[in-house]
Amino acid sequence: MCSLISYDNKYSKSCTCGNLRKTTRTITQFYDKMLQPTGLRSTQCLLLMDIYYNQNISVTNLSNILLMDQSTVTRNVELLRKNGYIDIKKEEQDSRKKCITITDKGLKTLDLSVPIFASAQSTIEDGIGKERIKELLKTLKDIEKLVK
Repeated sequence: MCSLISYDNKYSKSCTCGNLRKTTRTITQFYDKMLQPTGLRSTQCLLLMDIYYNQNISVTNLSNILLMDQSTVTRNVELLRKNGYIDIKKEEQDSRKKCITITDKGLKTLDLSVPIFASAQSTIEDGIGKERIKELLKTLKDIEKLVK
């Protein structure tokens, strides 16, 4: 007998994982739509911002900051490199390590993207209120700490 037959729908309605995934997909789609004129997806824009703020960062350090697997970060970094937004160079002290830096094209694209990204953020903040956003972000950090 399949265990789903006795499955109660209340679990899916109150499931933290499922609800967060639905919300993140919706928000990602909203940001992606707003960012279309830049040619970046929201995930790429965020990654480019992290690279900008952490010049000469390694994939390992970037994956630690993002709480993502190195292989996922490597794939996404490679897409940014292929599109000319970043450069990847060997570290001077240790040629096994690679450093990621943003290119002029990446900077120009960020200059276009940041105001659009801020506008998307403002839409959400204005819609539910800055205090609720602050509380949401605090709650998300608390959950992250709890399950680490």
